[in-house]
Amino acid sequence: MFGSEVAMPVPLLPQAILFAAMGGLSAVLANRGVAIFHDGLRPILPSYKAGNVDTKSIRRTSFTLGLGFLWAFGLPFSLGHAIPMLYLIFIATDYIGVAMRTTHDEAWYKSRRGLFGVLSSFVLGAAWSAAVAVVLRLASDLMAAAPIEMARTVQLITQPALEAFFLFAVLTVFYHYGLKQGLCSAIVATAVWAAAATLGLPYPPAWAFGAGLVYLVVLVVRESRRPGNEFGDVPPEWLTDEAGSGSVQNAPDEDDFFRKNTGRIKRNLPLIIVIHALAGAAYNLGYMASDPISASLYLHGMAIPAALAAAAWFLAFVPMKYTTAVMTGVWILTGTSLEPSIAMLMPNPWVAAGAVAVFRVIEVFSLLWFFKNLDRFTVVREIADTMRTAIFHVMEIAFLAGGAMAAAAFAGGWGVAAVIGAWFINQRSNAPVMPMALGAVTAIGVGIIANLLALVGVSL
Repeated sequence: MFGSEVAMPVPLLPQAILFAAMGGLSAVLANRGVAIFHDGLRPILPSYKAGNVDTKSIRRTSFTLGLGFLWAFGLPFSLGHAIPMLYLIFIATDYIGVAMRTTHDEAWYKSRRGLFGVLSSFVLGAAWSAAVAVVLRLASDLMAAAPIEMARTVQLITQPALEAFFLFAVLTVFYHYGLKQGLCSAIVATAVWAAAATLGLPYPPAWAFGAGLVYLVVLVVRESRRPGNEFGDVPPEWLTDEAGSGSVQNAPDEDDFFRKNTGRIKRNLPLIIVIHALAGAAYNLGYMASDPISASLYLHGMAIPAALAAAAWFLAFVPMKYTTAVMTGVWILTGTSLEPSIAMLMPNPWVAAGAVAVFRVIEVFSLLWFFKNLDRFTVVREIADTMRTAIFHVMEIAFLAGGAMAAAAFAGGWGVAAVIGAWFINQRSNAPVMPMALGAVTAIGVGIIANLLALVGVSL
């Protein structure tokens, strides 16, 4: 059996304790500049640690970068009987960690400022994260008890995405290789979907995704074997000698810089292992999820499809995340990696914690090798960038449709019209709400309005 059975609502006390442990430790790692969750904040950490960016500036940057993800993406997909998004914890603990004044030129325990930074980060990070568990439970209970039930209805928001996530691979082929190959990919995925449905195999979209992904991999391998694109044929400029002979040389300055950065990550490996082991247990128990699609699939007992959906995010983001880790010496705090997929396939949280910990050790020690080979194999970066675009486009449209479905359940045709109207307003207002979250935010707003009207005897 894959994964743990998720019971909703989850036990509050264990969830709060696990959230507090993860939140406190993640805030400490952010405070020490060891690991950061938000991709946009990670590149700033070296300048901050060197004293070129002050605490006030990085605090403001962290708040600006993270606020939208916190309220417009993390919150709406976590409300009701749903597995909470990790954004609610780690976006905030990034801010808490960098907001607490500290010193980076000596060990934290050797100065009052460093000691204060670590202790205050841990306490505030733990308090915030435990409060997230409590508030989400209260919100779920309130939504379940509302005149127009909301707690389970909000699950409709992710429903279209559960059927359409196989398009992550198919649209990547469309965007990168053009219409002809895209149509072939769509036909192959559809044929596999039909075969799975005919044979009575569980969850045909997962089989279609696998087929689309295999088709994509075949195209990538073919492209990499073309003259000039073959793996290792075109080493980066800093690996070749000035005479242009093409022989690989050592680049002492840059190579030493990368080794120092990865060495810094390795020195902090014990703490990194601990927080990722805790995250592995949380993923396995259904206490936390990395994205709405895998969360919904896992909630319904479909661990393998959930792992596949989470793996798509890994493929789309890993080149960028590994590159920033090597370039900055700041580790990628839990999130878009294979760890959710690994954890959801394990039989219990203890095995999940151990498996994720082992994976992280392997990942850290292979980081520099992976980074150098990414520079040689540029098609991987290009495909990852394209897949990110495909994922965002699928989720934007699917969640908008799902938001309309949920809004219709709350307020009939008026709810659907509200979602459509919100989309036009958001477009004309330079997208103050991120497009992926607009359907969810609007649907929840419609549900609140419908319930307030129902309290005074008005229905929509």
